[in-house]
Amino acid sequence: MKSFTLAAGLVVLGAVPLRAEKPATDFRADFEQAFRKGRTFAVVVHPGVPTTSIYGVDGKSSGTAHFSVDVVDGNWKASEGILDFDQTAADFLNLGEVMELESVSYKDNRVDLRMVSVEAHKVTRGSWILKQRKPEPVATNFKFFFPFRAYNASDVPRAVDYVGRYLRPFPTQDQARVHAGSLLAGGGEAVSGREPAAARTVGGGVTSKKEIKTGMTPLEVLDILGKPQKEVTFENKSRWTYPDLTVVFENGRVKEVRF
Repeated sequence: MKSFTLAAGLVVLGAVPLRAEKPATDFRADFEQAFRKGRTFAVVVHPGVPTTSIYGVDGKSSGTAHFSVDVVDGNWKASEGILDFDQTAADFLNLGEVMELESVSYKDNRVDLRMVSVEAHKVTRGSWILKQRKPEPVATNFKFFFPFRAYNASDVPRAVDYVGRYLRPFPTQDQARVHAGSLLAGGGEAVSGREPAAARTVGGGVTSKKEIKTGMTPLEVLDILGKPQKEVTFENKSRWTYPDLTVVFENGRVKEVRF
């Protein structure tokens, strides 16, 4: 009798759906309109997250290494998953850094985004006289644990907004770079901790504006001229106004300079 009761209980238990489902197909389809593998570039809007070389701590990985972080209730912490071993940070992500989406995976009420920076970071290897520091691609795997139910397509806007607190997605690298330049320009701080070149002087005068060339990125212009007085952006074009010149961008690159 007891065995029958236990068996019946197991049947009933098995009939009750456990609240641990991966997002449905329609959620994935809509979510990947904003985050598409190999076709999305995201701007880092939450700096200080650890990253590491795609070649791993020892430099011998096949190019799939990364530093994993769990984003829970809007805050991040180093992941402690069973596959997250050798969590050694080579560097940290910077505000305005542009990353490319390498892969997307779905877990129970969670989305994992492996992001690879488009710009290399300097990674230190070896010790003593064998120590060397060279640029290498870096990657971070973001595990976004949603603080709400994320299952159907109707849940996608909240999911994208939640991810957007760390990574702002764009369909092209040029658009991402324009946004990165705008983000840094509005931050009121000089890039790389240096004074804007517009504030530096050469021979008693303002730094030569001949340093600005067509094809430059917004970050390169920001590094030379500093924060613009005014910025106007429309679709793939942007105009930065300074006291004595205007820089016009198109598709994330300098198109012309107006004096």
